[in-house]
Amino acid sequence: MADGAREANADLVVVGLGAMGSSTVDAAVRAGHTVIGLEAFARGHAFGSSHGPTRMLRRSIEEGPQYVPLILDALPRWAELDDEADLPVIDLRGAIRIAPNGSPMHAAFAASAVAWGLDYERLSASEVNARFPAFAVPDGYAAMYEQEAGVLFADRTVRALQDRATRNGASLHFDEPVLSWEASSDSVVVRTATATYHAARLVITGGAWTTALAAELALPLVPNRVVNVSFEPVDGGVGRQAFEVDRLPAFVVSDGVDGIYGIPAVDGQGVKVGGGGTPVDPDAVDRVVTDAEVDHLRGFVDRFLPGASGPVSSVLTCLYTVAPDGDFVIDRHPEHDNVVIASPCSGHGFKYTTAIGPLLTELAFTGHTILPIDSFSIARFAPLRLTQVRTGTS
Repeated sequence: MADGAREANADLVVVGLGAMGSSTVDAAVRAGHTVIGLEAFARGHAFGSSHGPTRMLRRSIEEGPQYVPLILDALPRWAELDDEADLPVIDLRGAIRIAPNGSPMHAAFAASAVAWGLDYERLSASEVNARFPAFAVPDGYAAMYEQEAGVLFADRTVRALQDRATRNGASLHFDEPVLSWEASSDSVVVRTATATYHAARLVITGGAWTTALAAELALPLVPNRVVNVSFEPVDGGVGRQAFEVDRLPAFVVSDGVDGIYGIPAVDGQGVKVGGGGTPVDPDAVDRVVTDAEVDHLRGFVDRFLPGASGPVSSVLTCLYTVAPDGDFVIDRHPEHDNVVIASPCSGHGFKYTTAIGPLLTELAFTGHTILPIDSFSIARFAPLRLTQVRTGTS
């Protein structure tokens, strides 16, 4: 450590202040712990997985029934954060999944809903088009619709969590990348270029940089670059209001081969769509969205929401980190019980943000959690289980 560099002590150090890390510092300081949060980039940066205006909240989870307890835990916490934030962070006016009849996506949706007794509606193509005129769903398709689902405001969420954590005494440091950390049985030391931090426990929520921050584990996590494009509605004979959040639910559309996820027009923005992902080095991401990428997404909009296929109002690139089986990584370090590694990842994590922070706090300080996380263990990667990676929908 250089002469004059800072030293500080806390109960907990959290590395990475995206959505999950911000939720963790917030939960830990509200639980009465002293907390230091470290972020490699500036506050509100656009290099990771938590920036941008919106995400989708789903309650019946296609990724598996094991995720439903997390979203049920998160929902009242979202409502609490929404009440306390300066700007709304959640708008639950429904979400819909559209796919060919007999779709595996619909079967997975129904499995989660039935397992947890969650209400939903099955709609035919004609019923979707009548109820939500923005859609032009062809014959041979059907939809699953749930009311207690909808839109999350991503940038606002991260800021609200950080603001609340700071008000309660957390010490957050931005533009301060971690150079190294080490752990003993009862303490951790985290070093940056300007400071050394001492704590009893460490939580690593590094997003696309998790593998680098825990390199000794050789976690098989792959950062992916994903593109979002917002299109200005052009009416299409149904009126521009048909694409706004009070008339159009958040959506996932699959043609059985490929698919997109989307957010209705909120706060004067266009209809946002995204999908897919390309493996990438998180330190060398091409942030330029190509015409071909826009055209690919527009192709789905032309087919299923033709009135939304107007001028491009904005584009965005972000990262999501993919595990081989598409599930999360949430576990204590195999060699250090006081270090927790968390990658609620594979493109479907943001909706659980408000549950993840309390979960990681509980895991760090007690070694267990009441929420089911057995399927998120690090041990499952030895031997590595390779399965098909899911398309990120967040």
